[in-house]
Amino acid sequence: MRILIYGMGGMGGIFHRFFENRGYFVKGYDLNPDRSEVSYGEIDGFDVIFLCVPMDEIENALEDIARKNRSALIVDISTLKNLAIPHLERLGFDYLSIHPMFGPDSEIGLSNIIVVHESGREEERVILEEFRRAGAIISHISVEEHDRKMAEIQGTAHFLLFLFALTLRGRFGKAYHYGSPIFLVMHKLASRIINQDWRLYYHIQKNAEELRKEILENARVLDEIMKDERSFKGLVDELREEFDDYRDSTIVLDAYKTTVNAEGIDMLRGYIRAIDSLVLRLIEKRVEAGRKVAMEKLKLNEPVEISHVEDVKLRELVTKTELNPVMVSEIFERLMKLTKEEEYRILGVRKKVAVLGPPGSFSEETALKLVGSRLPLIYQSKVEDIFLAVESGKADYGIVPIENSLQGTVLQTLDALLRHNVEVFAEYESEIRHNLVAKKRLPLRDIEVVYSHPQAIAQCSEFINNYLPHAEIRYTRTTSEAIEMLDDRSAAIASELAAKLYRLQVIKRDIQSLTSNRTRFYIIRRSGGSVNGDESLTCLFFGVDDRPGALYRVLEVFYKNGINLRKLESRPAGTRLGDYIFFAEAEEKLGENIVEEIKKRTTFCKVAGFFRKVDRLDVFTG
Repeated sequence: MRILIYGMGGMGGIFHRFFENRGYFVKGYDLNPDRSEVSYGEIDGFDVIFLCVPMDEIENALEDIARKNRSALIVDISTLKNLAIPHLERLGFDYLSIHPMFGPDSEIGLSNIIVVHESGREEERVILEEFRRAGAIISHISVEEHDRKMAEIQGTAHFLLFLFALTLRGRFGKAYHYGSPIFLVMHKLASRIINQDWRLYYHIQKNAEELRKEILENARVLDEIMKDERSFKGLVDELREEFDDYRDSTIVLDAYKTTVNAEGIDMLRGYIRAIDSLVLRLIEKRVEAGRKVAMEKLKLNEPVEISHVEDVKLRELVTKTELNPVMVSEIFERLMKLTKEEEYRILGVRKKVAVLGPPGSFSEETALKLVGSRLPLIYQSKVEDIFLAVESGKADYGIVPIENSLQGTVLQTLDALLRHNVEVFAEYESEIRHNLVAKKRLPLRDIEVVYSHPQAIAQCSEFINNYLPHAEIRYTRTTSEAIEMLDDRSAAIASELAAKLYRLQVIKRDIQSLTSNRTRFYIIRRSGGSVNGDESLTCLFFGVDDRPGALYRVLEVFYKNGINLRKLESRPAGTRLGDYIFFAEAEEKLGENIVEEIKKRTTFCKVAGFFRKVDRLDVFTG
């Protein structure tokens, strides 16, 4: 989906950053050439156009777009729908009409976005889903209902703030010298609307004429009521039944202090103390929200850590400031870590587990069999990243594939095991069943592209050669990533779990070349973990001199001690051609004396782990 932001002012900038941070192709166009990323002649190359221009420019902007691109979905964000929708209808555009209830310097999360018209296009679903994922509150109402509600919501608030300003003009200089918190907040809000486009507020008030009369009548009634103490108390008691949301209002009022133009050393110190106090309270609020998020994740069986969501958050934050991006990222990464640790605590997660992701991968399927929940899982895109997560302490355990019954050893795992300060402490064997999946049911002859991981493609080569010889093969990093690439003419090789997770059609089940397709996984942790005493297997690396009989002398140690090697293979040492390192799995826990004997006969020796077969991995009490 290619998105054009037509009008690169404040609101245009918000939507540009929002979608760009989420990986979409986004460009900006503006009548001011200094703010344009594309020329007018390139407007026809976009699927979606966000109309982000002042209300008096809407008609001309739509006429300009219509001359170049009538097929794009127009996203109308205007406040006054009677100024935009007639032109959209007249020109025959497909359009999504929304009213974002936030300003250019606001955050989309927890903001209201009102939808007044949809055309039914797929792009609309994607756009609204992104808003929902960002925490926006989506409401659907008709155009007529929208205008009435905006008269109530915006008309009353703006009228009262103008009235406040009109009544108090000329009476205050620097109001913060003696104003109460409520007064100061109202003064700030009145200043905000007075210094924006007066035409917008004038048109809003035109829609609120009847409500203004009601306000003025209520002001007269209130004036009479307040002359009598009992009458006023009765009114307050009555209003309290409806207006009861005052929780944390002090935070709202104290936030005003951060907007003061402090001067002088003493005032500046007080200003910083006020900011620090507010920041601390907001951190507490963030952690409190994290606790609630944890309980929602428990219901949905979602992992506590979702790295791509956190990456988007960090990108958005960094683009909003000119401060040092590295330090800003570090601060918010620490905040995220604080929140996540609290989530893990209340969920009872004692150990975190790194696996190949995203959700729906065969590695995740194995992890769910071992752990029984997604809560402790941390998804990584590569085997190397799992080792790094375990080595750094980000994850307590890692689950990595070591061997497949059809394709043999997973060399990335072997190489990473040699390089990193981790050890194998358990293994698990899982049956791998590959399925051909697609977004909709397709005849095999109509499938033009097949996506999957190279291992999955190789394990299903016989089926592909026999039934899909016409299809193009495209490799992905994981089987679940292949699903993200699907369109209406392609298929992916993935697990049945992934098909259910992403609501896909299973075209053909069990397409692996052999029915006994199994993968063995290592479970790793940082080196130095405790040994239980029931380990029955050892894996190790060793090197030997480049001379006849050197390898024989090492194998002699295993022979003399009656130890069977179930695996022995060589890997390039990475030094020069002809230098090799050997990897072995022994069907016994090697004692210190045997390890010492091996070391005497090798140029180097690294025991990569003592381990055993397991069918469960305890991460909630262990």
